[in-house]
Amino acid sequence: MSEHGTYLFKHILVCAGESCGPQGGADVRSALKAELRARSIRQLYRDGECSCLGLCREGVNAVIWPEGRYLSGVIVADVPRLVDFLEGKGPALADLEARAAEKIAAKKS
Repeated sequence: MSEHGTYLFKHILVCAGESCGPQGGADVRSALKAELRARSIRQLYRDGECSCLGLCREGVNAVIWPEGRYLSGVIVADVPRLVDFLEGKGPALADLEARAAEKIAAKKS
């Protein structure tokens, strides 16, 4: 447990499947892990990987738990603002969420 009494605030899963992996999934996760460590907050915000989020093509996908906030088109350069958002120090990731929402809507139709 952290000094905050919470085990984890959020868990960020980065896709490393057949589509996202070759598009930089491993690089995004490595950058996320490094950023969380550099800020000394990895004990509260954990990175992880998954094999598929079902939003394949056009960039790396990720999801933030527990709220289930999907992101699409994530690149390494997005990682600092992603971590800012996680910490409540930055704006929402509207562009990445919008891309994911479009993919989700297309799958539902």
